[in-house]
Amino acid sequence: MTLTLELSELRNANDKALAQLSRTGEDKFDAELKEIEDFLLSLYRFAVLAVRREQEMDRAAALWQETLDVIDRAARRVQGLAVRYPGAHPSLDRILEIRDAASDMLALYT
Repeated sequence: MTLTLELSELRNANDKALAQLSRTGEDKFDAELKEIEDFLLSLYRFAVLAVRREQEMDRAAALWQETLDVIDRAARRVQGLAVRYPGAHPSLDRILEIRDAASDMLALYT
């Protein structure tokens, strides 16, 4: 069985989740943030699997660049939203770790 995912579809799903987070109150913020963290981790894992089959370094680098762009955009948006609610947000820290991991993977291919 082959599963095909378009990055544009994943980007749209991420945008919808971020829009929902921006409308979320403090009581549900961390739960919504955890869902975004899980989504971004899944996106990272999909990229790992896709690159394992890629023979061309340029295409692998392009995949990591696009993956990093989605994760980076989400991380910046989440950081901006998190300042509205004081306190610790563990998922925010993990999102930044996922972003750093994607950046490290891109560096391996460029």
